[in-house]
Amino acid sequence: RPTILALTPGRGPESGGTKVTIVGENLSAGSIVSVYFGNQTCELYRRSMSEIVCFAAPSLMGAGPVQVSLSVDRAKAPGSLAFEYIEDPTVQSIEPLWSIASGHTTLTVTGTNLDVVQEPRVRVKYAGHESVNVCKVLNTTTISCFAPSLKADYTAHQEAIKHVDEFGFVFNNVQALLTYNNTGFVYYPNPYLEPLSLSGVLEQKPGAPIILKGRNLVPSASGGARLNYTVLIGDTPCSLTVSDTQLLCEPPNLTGQHKVLVQVGGLHISPGEVHIRSDSLLTMPAILSIAAGGGLLLIIVVIVLLAYRRKSHENDLTLKRLQMQMDNLESRVALECKEAFAELQTDINELTSDLDRAGIPFLDYRTYAMRVLFPGIDDHPVLRELEVPGSGQANVEKALKQFAQLVNNKVFLLTFIRTLETQRSFSMRDRGYVASLIMTSLQGRLEYATDILKHLLSDLIERNLESKNHPKLLLR
Repeated sequence: RPTILALTPGRGPESGGTKVTIVGENLSAGSIVSVYFGNQTCELYRRSMSEIVCFAAPSLMGAGPVQVSLSVDRAKAPGSLAFEYIEDPTVQSIEPLWSIASGHTTLTVTGTNLDVVQEPRVRVKYAGHESVNVCKVLNTTTISCFAPSLKADYTAHQEAIKHVDEFGFVFNNVQALLTYNNTGFVYYPNPYLEPLSLSGVLEQKPGAPIILKGRNLVPSASGGARLNYTVLIGDTPCSLTVSDTQLLCEPPNLTGQHKVLVQVGGLHISPGEVHIRSDSLLTMPAILSIAAGGGLLLIIVVIVLLAYRRKSHENDLTLKRLQMQMDNLESRVALECKEAFAELQTDINELTSDLDRAGIPFLDYRTYAMRVLFPGIDDHPVLRELEVPGSGQANVEKALKQFAQLVNNKVFLLTFIRTLETQRSFSMRDRGYVASLIMTSLQGRLEYATDILKHLLSDLIERNLESKNHPKLLLR
């Protein structure tokens, strides 16, 4: 009697297509076998004594669990299992949106419910040819795919950028993602490397960098993605510096002849071999030349030392002479300072004696403020009561009170001052006069006046920075 015990996987996308394995006993008994997911039939793939493999049908009820049952001929096998339908996976972004014609560069795909997909694959269609490549599930929201290669004959236009006709994903039976039209996926031409030399073998000194010249080494794609190059000298990788037209390889510590292999995406390019020569021993002529050069260098060094010693002695004599002159000058300056200090003491004593008799002169606040704010004007209108001819006294006083309210509004006052400063006819004399009037009106609110001054000074500093004026011109 057939029985079902378990199934794997336990969930799949709503669109179906999940390859489900049902484990049980005596599952090969009978002739007609039907597996039901709810009311839907699971398409049979194969069966044996211990398992049945079938493809889940699309869900008619949307996301949620369904009962799995097994029917053999006219009998229903005991056991009840559950399979959960999950919302179909979606793709939100692909990074990067390009590859090279040979493909096999890494694409990072983000979306939702990506972990329910069995054997996800990425597909492209170009010039009537379709190509697919595999993907690897990293987590629920991320999979990593290898870009498919272009199967079309692209050698005729090798340097052209190709925009694919279709780009999409094979996710079980999810039809909505077979063609993913939210991206303009493009293919750049394959990198090309020139031969290392005409003979195919490059002679190289130990430690010297190996330069591989070519073109299309760095695709002109936006974003931060780059091609990942691997250069092997024999079986040993070397550290790389990549530019548009060359690869600069710092070779490992090797000697002898080795094959150079460059790997990028699905490309494996061998521009030739490199022969790294070992350091040879010095010959006798080279030793004699070095000895002669060393002797000549020693003679030159001795001559330079003698000349340096003579020059140092002359400099010491000059320094002593200058020191004596500085001492004499210092003595004269000190004597003049003492005389000047004594004369100053005498003047201070005379001034203090005058102050003892007359007292310290000072002005009352009103007189002092008027001399500072309005110099040269003795009888200023701000010192007098407001007198308006006719019967307009009340209206003028009301208007002045309303204007005083506006002056005490920070936004209005700053706008008022900035507007005046933008007038070409507003001269420097006018600026000082208006500033004095504003400070007179704000005598009772000095904290507010200080805040206004702080904002105006900040604006002034910003304008000077923008116009790159000299700092000494800032407060002019």
